[in-house]
Order: sequence, then structure tokens, then C-alpha cells
Amino acid sequence: MMKNTAEFGKHLFLIVLGLLLLYPLILMLQMSVKNTEQIVYDFFGLSGPFHLENYARAWEEVSPMIWNSVVMAGGSAMISVFVSGLAGYGFGKLKFVGKEPLYWLIFAKMMLPGVLNLIPSFVLAWKLNLLNSYFAVILFAVGGAQPFWVFVMRTFVQGQPKELFESAKVDGAGEFRTFLFLAVPLLRPVLTLSALNVFINVWNDYIWPLVTIQSFDKRPITTGLAYLATTHVGEYGPLMAGYVIASVPLVILFSLGMRQFVQGLTGGAVKL
Repeated sequence: MMKNTAEFGKHLFLIVLGLLLLYPLILMLQMSVKNTEQIVYDFFGLSGPFHLENYARAWEEVSPMIWNSVVMAGGSAMISVFVSGLAGYGFGKLKFVGKEPLYWLIFAKMMLPGVLNLIPSFVLAWKLNLLNSYFAVILFAVGGAQPFWVFVMRTFVQGQPKELFESAKVDGAGEFRTFLFLAVPLLRPVLTLSALNVFINVWNDYIWPLVTIQSFDKRPITTGLAYLATTHVGEYGPLMAGYVIASVPLVILFSLGMRQFVQGLTGGAVKL
């Protein structure tokens, strides 16, 4: 009896916690189909009519921003996965002069708060003439993601049986071929986890695009929606519809990559 009561209490707590976490999402969906009058006078209600034209208006505004975010986040994720995977393999399996000092130098970057890099990174982007371009976001996002993911990839590679890599060398495979056809399949769950993590971080980033992207036609969804909130004051319906639309790519991404995402989390936890 006590066991059943404890189980019921645990499930009840989780249900309440889940509802609290979902409430902002439900409220956003609810507001996205209302006009201003319905939001003001019937904030919590869901009486009709539903104004689906809010989504049409929002799509006209946010579709270029979503494309910009896809380019920035997708480019950052692809480059970061390749670089961190290759570096992790190199630090995990290869022998070269200065390997350990270089690795710990990269690892030390994890100890610095990201805000400390803001001004030096901005100055560097300015001197490289990267401001107001996709590369200002992509290259610095890749650089910022490397310390942690190189550490994870290196640890994961070191946990693999060395006989696998030795057999590849016996068969005449070079280092890059070994990495591409042996290490990458082994690392696939962690690579997927890395790609999702970098994509989400860049997609949700606000500060760095705010200081590096000035032209409106290149703004990502985060700074773009913040700008629309100041120019469409009181038009909460279309604005909430814009937030809903901006969430759809992440929902699709998680739906497609959830299995690999979980494998990456569990595999990385075991190796670490």
C-alpha cells in the first residue's frame, strides 16, 4: 500500500511539473490564434473565432529570418562536427609533437566564461571584415564549440578498442580513411549529439548576432523577433504566431534525431 502511494505521489508530481513546463507553450499557442481584443478581454479563454491569418502575417515577416538562422546554425553544426571529430580522433589516436600541451591549451578555453570573449571576438571579426555576414556567426560559433566537443570526441575515441584501428592500418588504410570509414561510424551518436547541440545553441543565440549583424535582411530569428516586438507593439497574436513558427524547425530536428541524440547522451556518459 505504501509503495502504491509513493508511486502515485511521484507520478502526480511529474504530471504537475510537466503541466507547469508546458503552460508557457500552451499559452503561446493560444495567443497565436487570437486578435488583440480577445487577448485583452479573454486572456485565458479559447473562445472563437480563431484568427489563423496571424500565421500568414507572421510567416511573411519571419520566413527570411528562419532561412538566415538555418544557414547560420546548419553551417555551424556541420563545420563544428567535422572539426571536432577530426581533432578528437587526432588527439585520441595519433602521436605528434606538442600533442598534450596543445590539447590542454584547447581544454583551458572551457574555463573562460563566454562573456569574456565578446569584446575580443568582436574586434577580431571587425579586423577580419566579417561583420554583417553569416561567417561572423558561423566561424565564431564553431570556435566556441570546439573545446568541449574536442574533449568529448577524444575521450570517446580513446575508449574504442585499439585493435580496430590497428586492423585498419594492416589493411593499408591511411589516417584520414581510417577516420572517415571507421571512426565516424563509431562516433555517429556523439557526432549527432554535437550537431544538435551546436545547432540549437546557434539558433537560440541572441547576443552575438545582435552585435555582429546590422542589416535586417541577414538577421536570425532571435534578433529578428525581438525587433518585431518593438515595431509591432500590441500585435501579440502575429508575434506569438512568429514564435510558434520559429519553434517548428527545432521540433522537427529533435523528432528526426531523437534516437541518435539519446544514444549520444548515454554513449558519452558511459565513455566519460
